[in-house]
Amino acid sequence: MPGPTPSTTTGTAPTEAARLAALRDYVDVEATPPPELQAVVRLAARATGLSTAVVNIIDERLQRQLATEGCERADCAREDSMCSTSISVGGVVHVPDARRDVRFAANPWVDGRLGGIRTYAAAPLTTPGGEVLGTLCVFDSDLRTVTDAQRTELADLATLVVALFDRERRGRREAAAAEEARAAQRSAETARALQDALLPHRLPNSDAVTLTTRYLPAAAGSDVGGDFFDAVRTDRAFVVVIGDVQGHNTAAAALMGQVRTAVSAYVSEGHGPGAVLERTNTLLVGLDADLFATCCLVSLDERTGEVTLASAGHPPPVVFGARGSRTLDVEPGPPLGVLAGAGYTERVHRLRSRSRILLYTDGVVEWEREDSGEGAAALEAVLVQHATATASAIADRVLAPASRAMSDDAALVVLDYLGPDPTTREVRVQLPADARAVSAARDYLRSTLADWDLPEPADAAELVVSELVTNALLHTGSSAALTLRHDVELSRLSVGVEDSSTRHPQPRVSRDDATGGRGMHIVEVVCERWWVAPSGDGKTVWAEMPA
Repeated sequence: MPGPTPSTTTGTAPTEAARLAALRDYVDVEATPPPELQAVVRLAARATGLSTAVVNIIDERLQRQLATEGCERADCAREDSMCSTSISVGGVVHVPDARRDVRFAANPWVDGRLGGIRTYAAAPLTTPGGEVLGTLCVFDSDLRTVTDAQRTELADLATLVVALFDRERRGRREAAAAEEARAAQRSAETARALQDALLPHRLPNSDAVTLTTRYLPAAAGSDVGGDFFDAVRTDRAFVVVIGDVQGHNTAAAALMGQVRTAVSAYVSEGHGPGAVLERTNTLLVGLDADLFATCCLVSLDERTGEVTLASAGHPPPVVFGARGSRTLDVEPGPPLGVLAGAGYTERVHRLRSRSRILLYTDGVVEWEREDSGEGAAALEAVLVQHATATASAIADRVLAPASRAMSDDAALVVLDYLGPDPTTREVRVQLPADARAVSAARDYLRSTLADWDLPEPADAAELVVSELVTNALLHTGSSAALTLRHDVELSRLSVGVEDSSTRHPQPRVSRDDATGGRGMHIVEVVCERWWVAPSGDGKTVWAEMPA
C-alpha cells in the first residue's frame, strides 16, 4: 500500500559530478566539524519534537554523520541511506510513516536491520549554486506529527548548516591564500602569525573596567619576541596579566602561548596572583625550556577598589592621573622558569576613586640596548601630561618612542576604572590563628556596624560570625579572615569567613544532647541565604541577611 504523498519543493537537480565537487569544496571530511553543528541538531530536534536529529553529507560511497542529537555518530553505506534518497527528490521531504512509504519501507533503517524509523523529515543542505551536499534530518521510532511550520524551521536550520560550511570553506581558502603569500618569508612570518594567534583578540570589559591594549613588534624582518597580555573576569575580581618571554624567535612565541594559557587557567580556577605565579613557575621549570618569562598580575575587586598584585621579575604597574603618577609597590619574585619552588609575595592596594593603571613590558621604556633610564622618565612625563586624554591616545603616545626605535617588542594595557561602587561598603580583617579568633571577629563586627550605623542586624550577625569562624577553626585547621560587606542600595549585610581549606561545610541533623553540629543550621535559620565561594586552595563561606 503506498505511503502518503511527501511534502517536497522540486527544482532542477545538478549533476552528481557537480554535487560531489561542491561537497569536496564545502566540507573537509578529515577536519573536525564546526562545533556549532551540535547546537543546530539540538535545535532541530527541539523544534520538531522528534527524538533524533542528524547532519548528514552524502559522498560517493558513504552517508557521513557530522553531528547528531539523540544517537551516536555512525557512518553507513550510501545505498542504505534514507537521506541519499531524499536528496534526489529535492526540497523538504516529510514522511509521516516510513513503513507505509514505498521509497523507504524496505530501507534497513526502517525495517529493523539498522533501525526502526517511523516518522522522518529531511531538509536539503543546498548551496547557493544549487548543489545538495546532504541533509539535516529528524526522525523518531514513534509516529509523530511534523507541521508545516516545523518543516519550515527545519529548512531554515539547514540553511544555517550550509552557512557554517561556507564559513569553514572561506576560512580554509583564506588560510591557504595567507600561506601562499607568506612563502617568500616563511620563517619570520610564521613566527609573527604564531604570536598574533596567541595574543587575545578580545578582552573582557565591564561597567566599571575598560581595557585598551597595544602590541608593537620590533623592526620588520626580525624574529618575534614573547610579549603578551591577557585579562580574565572572575566572580571575585577583574584580573589583568602582562608578561614577556625571553628571546626573539618562534620558540619564545610558542612558550608565550603556554605561559598565557597556564596563567589564564589558574586565574579562572580562583587562585590569587601569587599562587598563579607559583603554579606557572612550577610548570615552566618542569618544561625545561631553557627560557624564562617575566609576568605581573593585577587583580581588581571592582566593587571595593581593592587591588592585589604579584610580580615575577616584571616592571610594576603605574597608577596615573592629573595629579601625577605612582608605581604600585610590589616585591618581585624571580622570573618564571628560573627557580624551582619560588614564592611570589602579594601586595594589596586600594583605589578609592576613578583611576587609571598602566601595565607594560620593558620594550616600552628600554629603547636602546643600554638602558639609561631615559625611557622611564619619558613615560612618567607622558602619563602626567596626557592623563585626561582618551586611553587610546595615551597608549599611542606611550608607544611613540618605542615605535621610532623598534629595537624590541613592546606591549601595554591601559586599565580605566570608574572607582568603587558607592552603594557598597566592604572591610576585611585577618583573624588570629587560635581561640582568640571568635572574640576578635565579634569585636570587629560590632565596631564596624557601629561605624556604618547598622545596629539592627548586630545580634544576628554576631551569632553568624561566631558560628562561621568557629567552623573554620575546628573543621579546617586553618586561620581565617573576616569580610563584611554592606550593600546600601539593597539593604543587605554579607558576612564572609575565608580559610585555606577546600572542604565545604554541610548542615547536619544533631541530637538534642549533642554538643556540636548545629552551626550551619543556625546560619540557615538566621540568614536569608548562605553559599560557598571557592578560591584556589581555599574558600569563603558567605552568609547574607537584611541590614
